[in-house]
Amino acid sequence: MFIKNEQKRLAYQMLVFDEVVQKGSFTAAAKSLGHTKSAVSHYISQLEDGVGVRLLNRSTRKLNLTVIGQQFAERSQQLLELLTETLEDIQEHQQAPSGRIAITAPHAFDGALVTPIIAQLCSEYPNLQPELLFSDQRLDLLENKLDLAVSVGPQKDSAYRAVAIGRLDSILVASPQYLAQTSVVTADNLGEKKIVQLPWQEQSLLQDKQGKSITFSSKQLLKVNTSISAVNSVKCALGIGLMPTIFVQSDLDSGQLQRVLPAFQGEVRDVYALHSYQQQLPPLLRRFINKLKSTFAQVNNRKY
Repeated sequence: MFIKNEQKRLAYQMLVFDEVVQKGSFTAAAKSLGHTKSAVSHYISQLEDGVGVRLLNRSTRKLNLTVIGQQFAERSQQLLELLTETLEDIQEHQQAPSGRIAITAPHAFDGALVTPIIAQLCSEYPNLQPELLFSDQRLDLLENKLDLAVSVGPQKDSAYRAVAIGRLDSILVASPQYLAQTSVVTADNLGEKKIVQLPWQEQSLLQDKQGKSITFSSKQLLKVNTSISAVNSVKCALGIGLMPTIFVQSDLDSGQLQRVLPAFQGEVRDVYALHSYQQQLPPLLRRFINKLKSTFAQVNNRKY
């Protein structure tokens, strides 16, 4: 159990640890922080002694995080983000942001993610003028005069900077009404059930932890072209859908939807925020991104 003075030291030790992780070496971290290499090494040793576990495996060539170290690195990054956001809050309230902020995102990100966050920001900063373009097509930032784009999947060909936001899982869900009118769904008879399918889900595979695979396909298909349509169709008892948890979280909580074959999960896709800023992002956009990250983290920490 840390006493108060130790807790104060722990916070800075975590920030030094984060810098070591980000820079990849004690030498680079020391240069960045204005410390000597031995001082940085001492901070990390104190941190490991304080928490009672090894966080880094040291070698002459590179540093490797232990399993606990990886978890601790995430917490250290969150601490840095919290401190950064706190300072930004003070600065922003001294000079509140105003004017146009333009963001594009897929349709499915509207109700559960983007719009609620923008509503919070507008409440804090009444002079904001948001423009939200929801499209399942990837819109070019410069061509469409956009500040930020939320995008799903690989960004290899993108000319813009990408900030990792979170991950979209894929789970099978259905309404209680549909499940009541059909026989018990199993991995062997999924292909005989009614399925609500999106264009990018043709021949999608789902796997369990034992490596068994099933295909998300059926002779009884309802094809829709947006995730919102898919969710609504499943809620109307038209079949089983393959959805990211974050888009159906409230429906699972309320009982409008239920998990089907919970041992199986589909493709996991990364979500990014793209921007064209060469230097540091404006504080308002950083706050938007951090709120998105927080929402994804909350959902990923829950189990259904």
